[in-house]
Amino acid sequence: MNPIHRPSITRRSFLKTMAVASPAIVGLNPLVLAQSANEGKLGVALCGLGGFSKQSIGPELPLAKNVYLAGVITGDPEGKGRKWAQQYGFPEKNIFNYADMAKLADCPDIRIVHVVTPNGLHAAHTMAAAQAGKHVMCEKPMATSSVQCEAMITAAKKAGVQLGVNYRLQFEPHHIEMMRLAKEKVYGAVKCFSGEFSWPSTNGKAWLLDKKLAGGGAAFDTGVYPIQAGCYLTGETPTHVGAIPTRTRDIYTPDIEETMTYTLEFPGGAVMQCRASYAYAFSQCVVVCEKGAFSCVAGPQGGSPFGQSYSGKPSGKQLVLPDNKTFKAADTLQLAVLLDEFAKAINEQRPFLASGEMGLRDVRIIEAVYASAQQGGTRVAVNA
Repeated sequence: MNPIHRPSITRRSFLKTMAVASPAIVGLNPLVLAQSANEGKLGVALCGLGGFSKQSIGPELPLAKNVYLAGVITGDPEGKGRKWAQQYGFPEKNIFNYADMAKLADCPDIRIVHVVTPNGLHAAHTMAAAQAGKHVMCEKPMATSSVQCEAMITAAKKAGVQLGVNYRLQFEPHHIEMMRLAKEKVYGAVKCFSGEFSWPSTNGKAWLLDKKLAGGGAAFDTGVYPIQAGCYLTGETPTHVGAIPTRTRDIYTPDIEETMTYTLEFPGGAVMQCRASYAYAFSQCVVVCEKGAFSCVAGPQGGSPFGQSYSGKPSGKQLVLPDNKTFKAADTLQLAVLLDEFAKAINEQRPFLASGEMGLRDVRIIEAVYASAQQGGTRVAVNA
């Protein structure tokens, strides 16, 4: 995949430049100019305007090639909604309330709804958007149960729309190269994978401590990334898992673990050793093969092997290969790339790689992880 083109201008500076360069259009409404700049792109509405939308998705949408921010869905239309409309230049008619999502059906500007609400609300908001005829990009984990995932898939199929899950690393150059190395057995077959994505993410996110909204603790949050890596490195779904939860602080409960250590067994013989924690910040991604090991690490200027782009800046990565060789590709704005690829799949009327079915698979794996944890680490079969 070619690295995303990242122009050095923002949407606002673009409109200002256009007005200066073309005196004939100085008097036009900025929304008219915005419509011209977005011609041929698919409009995206963000459903949920929390920190992730504000700090990660919003800053990247003006730099995307195939999509643009066309509206928002929020519980605070008069406050947050209007502020976003002013900042990103979309009309106030494209501000919707969660309770009014059915009205999206009458908004042709919006083609895609990106669901960015807490995990426990993903299913309801995804199905509401699909029923309004909109394609849906859902944050991970797809939902808090496989039953919900199945209902979301059914709703999307019934409405004839695409359902994708934000598995941004499926399109990230360094992770794509890891997939190639594993698939082509450049260093022999994959035998073991050690993955961790841990950070004190409950700071400032109270809903992550609510079982109904979060679904679980660290394993239901960042723990999805090592699971994804295990599956795309082996090309397989694990058959069995084992898991042990731990907690060191009273704010965590048996329902919301602070740390989950879990093992995935794959049919080809590979074993994945993973951990997710809210107790500290640490990431690792090490792949052990028959003829050597390779790992994804932070780039020279910083970053994280599983980290996402943030505030319009990429998360640096590089691969350390056997014999001290390195692989370094251009770092990308992962969320812009994700939505651009989703738009391509929609326009070309083909299945999207990171599909609802993939999200369902991963939630079933997570359910097995929690089943094992509840049974004291007993080896549990995955309901694939």
